[in-house]
Amino acid sequence: MNIYFRQAWRDHRLSFEPPSAKLDKIRLGFDAQKNIWIPDTFFRNEKRAQFHEVTVDNRLMRVNKQGDVWYVSK
Repeated sequence: MNIYFRQAWRDHRLSFEPPSAKLDKIRLGFDAQKNIWIPDTFFRNEKRAQFHEVTVDNRLMRVNKQGDVWYVSK
């Protein structure tokens, strides 16, 4: 089974002052995602789990001006 796992949290350290009213959130690239704390989430009572390997990471991370993080992984 493939799932889209979405997580959201607030990290005030990532808040920023937008240069314009239209730019109130940013999408972070894969290199930037490596430097940001991500919760170590796990599924309780799992029988077996694995990450599939792909040529391109299936991850998306957005941060808004208040520091709200939206993280999606497939």
